[in-house]
Amino acid sequence: MVVAQFDALRHQVPTLHMILLINITFLSFITSLGHINALTFLPSLLATLASSTRIMKWRREPFPGVDEARTMFRSTVRTSLIFGLILAGWSVHVLFTGSREVSAFVPFFAALSVISCAVCMVSLPYAAYAVIWSGAFPMVLAMLATRDMSLAAAAANLAIIAVLLIGWLRRQHQQFRGIVEAHALAIRNEREVTHMAFADQLTGLANRRALLTRLTERQRPEGQPLDTTVILLDLDGFKAVNDRLGHGVGDALLRAVADRLSQQVPPPALCARVGGDEFAILLPTGDREAVAAAAEHLSQLFATPVRIGADVIAIRGSIGISTGTHWPRDAVELMHRADLALYESKGLGLGHPFFFHPHLQQQRERRSIIETAHLDPAAVERLEVHFQPIVRTATDDIVGYEALARWHHPQIGVIPPDELFAVAEHARVAGRFTELILARAFAKASDWPSNLSLSVNVTAGEVGPGLCTMIRRMCERYAFSPKRLIVEITETALLRDPDAARSAIADLHAIGARVALDDFGSGFASIGYLRLIRFDLIKIDGGLVSSITTCALARQLLIGVVQLCRAIETPVVVEQVETEAQLDILRVLQVDKIQGYLLGRPAPELAPARAGRVNDVGHTPPLTLGPSADRNYG
Repeated sequence: MVVAQFDALRHQVPTLHMILLINITFLSFITSLGHINALTFLPSLLATLASSTRIMKWRREPFPGVDEARTMFRSTVRTSLIFGLILAGWSVHVLFTGSREVSAFVPFFAALSVISCAVCMVSLPYAAYAVIWSGAFPMVLAMLATRDMSLAAAAANLAIIAVLLIGWLRRQHQQFRGIVEAHALAIRNEREVTHMAFADQLTGLANRRALLTRLTERQRPEGQPLDTTVILLDLDGFKAVNDRLGHGVGDALLRAVADRLSQQVPPPALCARVGGDEFAILLPTGDREAVAAAAEHLSQLFATPVRIGADVIAIRGSIGISTGTHWPRDAVELMHRADLALYESKGLGLGHPFFFHPHLQQQRERRSIIETAHLDPAAVERLEVHFQPIVRTATDDIVGYEALARWHHPQIGVIPPDELFAVAEHARVAGRFTELILARAFAKASDWPSNLSLSVNVTAGEVGPGLCTMIRRMCERYAFSPKRLIVEITETALLRDPDAARSAIADLHAIGARVALDDFGSGFASIGYLRLIRFDLIKIDGGLVSSITTCALARQLLIGVVQLCRAIETPVVVEQVETEAQLDILRVLQVDKIQGYLLGRPAPELAPARAGRVNDVGHTPPLTLGPSADRNYG
């Protein structure tokens, strides 16, 4: 309100002084008719000098602040009061000393001056009231004192006008205040809308739009030295926190991380939340050492657990950093670089900052092709399913086959299964590839003898409510009995969402399918889940087998794992058996089933009449790398 009053008076006060100068000049001229001399316009000259000072002050003075402006307002009210008294005094003097002709102009002059002053002071009503009371009402009393009926009528007219003018001023000021308040409210609303558009409502940090806007503002012509760095930070395991402890705790965790970020990030930098559990920091520097120091500082976010109520949450995260020496054509490219580095950081799983380097760009293009390959009929046509036998150790009988993906993409060549499903799961399209592989596997396995099982792998992201529905639909389409199906899942699915995994396994059991825990012994959490979830089969990871012929400790570890599985009465399959020496040890341990290149390489076709004995298995070479790279995806 004070700002609006000051701005209005800046334009009104000069106008007021100009009107008063004109009135004083003409009154001086009228009262001096017949004896005009050098002193006739002395009042006008003095008023001009005084007014010029105040006009220049109001025109040039910037807003001095609320307190100083209010001091100027009080000074203006006092000046208005004094001016009104001087104007009234002079008018009364002319009224009683001047001729009758001259005195007739006094009511007109007084009314005109009072109305002009009051109108000019509408934004500062107390100054207008001061002019009316000090200038008009003394004149009214003086004109009544003359006992002249004409002047008395003029006095009554002036008094009525003054009273009405005060009322009008009051209403105008209320309207002025309403307009100012409405304008201020509109500005506040606009600021709130702008804040909402550029701020994250949960954490109070900037949002993705604000980050991209700031990044675009910092854009320099392509090729100039790079002076900006984008750091992306993503929380690992946040979904599990949300599902296990509830969204309220998840929201509180995000706010806690945002608070830590705000404290860790230096003021020139911009910190933003750009996704569900993803944060970004825009650093105004391109210096590698400074960026590395800032990133290492940020990694300390994960050093201390977060306490939310009764829950203590150990937070983990991945950090990706954009780098470069020169500005790219598009500033958003820095976000892409940081995202690629973040992807690599998540893959390493160490929680350390990862810097972008140029070859990641080629990897991104390769991943982009893989992510959309299921939409390319020519590429899908090249996706094959090979089958590797699973053999009963005691009899050498083949009891089933595991379906393994083999893909030679027409554009980028061989795509190892590990890479295929890692990229597909990150892009949330793993289910599309799994359906393609199941379709090919079921189409062939439907013709096998009914005593042979089919093992298929699913990624951790697929272990959820829709898994059983998809498998049942595919079994019905290809007339394949679910009782012959073994679905292999890894402990990653159990770690990601234990409740969802337990529910999905129960659903699979309900339709008759069996569930195997894959890669047992490669992680750190499987033993705990054996108490909670009943598996039909446990597949021991090949990493426990590779050195059992040369390392006594490796043999003892394998013996311990086999005895553990035997204790819970769950059959065992040992993977990646590649030498006769390994096979001899496994026979001594009396493991249930074995699988590996020694017993049979993955092959695209099986001869049904000869599919029952291990010695009859063909040795078609795989399309991927050697034995250690042949991961179980299908």
